[in-house]
Amino acid sequence: MKGLHVKTALSLLALTALSLAAPAMADETLTSAAQSSVANEQLRKELAVLQSDPEQASEACVNAMKELHDTQGKIAAAEERSSSADLTVAKDVLESNYENAIEMCGPDARRICATHDQTAKLAQACTILKNDTD
Repeated sequence: MKGLHVKTALSLLALTALSLAAPAMADETLTSAAQSSVANEQLRKELAVLQSDPEQASEACVNAMKELHDTQGKIAAAEERSSSADLTVAKDVLESNYENAIEMCGPDARRICATHDQTAKLAQACTILKNDTD
């Protein structure tokens, strides 16, 4: 079961990191709602740390990332339908998903940063995360 959890964590962290880094394809409204938010930046920093050792991502973090990814998909679909009511609700949910993912993944990222044996890439990601949370 642990192998499945790790495989899922790797996939979700990679997919979400890509989706956080790329601009919205369908419409600029998603970008302004969550992509450029402080929460998005914080989550990017945490994911940069977690990508160094995805096995350290807790089940709560993985589940929060799943919810975030699902909501991103719903927003993309709503943008295609151009329903502003659906978009407003979905964007509120997305912002909540970002906050939840930060709450669930942040402790995992900080735990990884507390280790003493770090690669240069991990040390850099941890420095960025630490400087912004101080």
